[in-house]
Amino acid sequence: MVTAERDAPTDPIPLLLLVATLDRGGAEKILTRLALGLPKAKYAVRVAALQGRSGAITSDLIQAGIPVHDLGMCGKGDLRVFSRMVSLLRRERIRVLFAFMFHATVLARLVGSLCRVPIRLSSERTMEGDGLGRRLVNRWTVPLATHVVAVSARVASYASREFRIPPDRLTTIVNGVDLARFRPDPRSRNPRAPAIGCTGRLHAENDHATLLRAFARLGTRWPDVRLLLVGRGGEEGGLRALGETLGIADRIQFAGEHADVVPWLARMTVYAQPSRTAGIPNSILEAMATGLPVVATAVGGTPEVVVNGETGLLVPSGDPPAMAEALATLLSNPARAEAFGRAGRARVEAHFGEDLMLQRTEALLDRLIQRELHLRFEASKGWVPCGG
Repeated sequence: MVTAERDAPTDPIPLLLLVATLDRGGAEKILTRLALGLPKAKYAVRVAALQGRSGAITSDLIQAGIPVHDLGMCGKGDLRVFSRMVSLLRRERIRVLFAFMFHATVLARLVGSLCRVPIRLSSERTMEGDGLGRRLVNRWTVPLATHVVAVSARVASYASREFRIPPDRLTTIVNGVDLARFRPDPRSRNPRAPAIGCTGRLHAENDHATLLRAFARLGTRWPDVRLLLVGRGGEEGGLRALGETLGIADRIQFAGEHADVVPWLARMTVYAQPSRTAGIPNSILEAMATGLPVVATAVGGTPEVVVNGETGLLVPSGDPPAMAEALATLLSNPARAEAFGRAGRARVEAHFGEDLMLQRTEALLDRLIQRELHLRFEASKGWVPCGG
């Protein structure tokens, strides 16, 4: 039986963050930062995943006292996830549902609406790569969302146009990085052992194959440069084989997945991001925060982060010669690379700090709670009725 005290307006509002998996990826990383950073006096945060898979972020959440639920979805056709989601929303009396990634977003919109969850948010994180089917499903279900959060201005423009989202139901909140954790440490870099690095997961959309082909073109002039790939994914076997074919296998280190990428960033001279699609790439923000110059593809919201010729160099996607030329430019001009790194750190401090992301998210939640639940928060009382 639910007690009267649980329904008291002073109680934190139950908020569920829903994601596809508990793997260590970009969306999961932002979800974790929100779960840990939103004020506990205001929100009783829970996290749920369609399928736990590796459970890489589970321990981080549980250690912080955040309940984690695995909905046990076995595949795209596993309809049992609907009933499990219904049970979770009702059992936890969820009032705010915030979904990340396509399948979680669709489920949240459908089941959240069915269960009459008052506030249903979804996060739009990319603007390329989705086929017609996904775009249509997104367009058909977006009216069931109370609000949509886009991670960049370009993603917001795309979502508004493609999914017909009215301006009053769409807000841009860019990703944020922990500036205290990710910071420059010039003493750790070895200028005599330059390394090009990337911390993106080894998935097709990140297009590491283009990076390998670009790296191979540097061999004659830069035989001592190494390529450091931090992350795991289904493309690893193919990339290892490609490295053998290109004759560069002995200069590539597949470092695997690591909860803390800071020590690995410290070993890099230049950060490279060859992705085919992106919203606001967390990996680029982390690299810039540590003072690394960046070579990245001009896709999605990346140009909103990397200022071409100021904090890094932008190249077309799927273009190994262009990426090789940009990498060579920075390797051959350490002073320019260092200047890019300083400018990158300053840009992240000004626009992409984690505190800013949390403040903007909290402000949006407060507005939606006031509009939909008619509550406002007072530090001395907690949530109280508007006008009360």
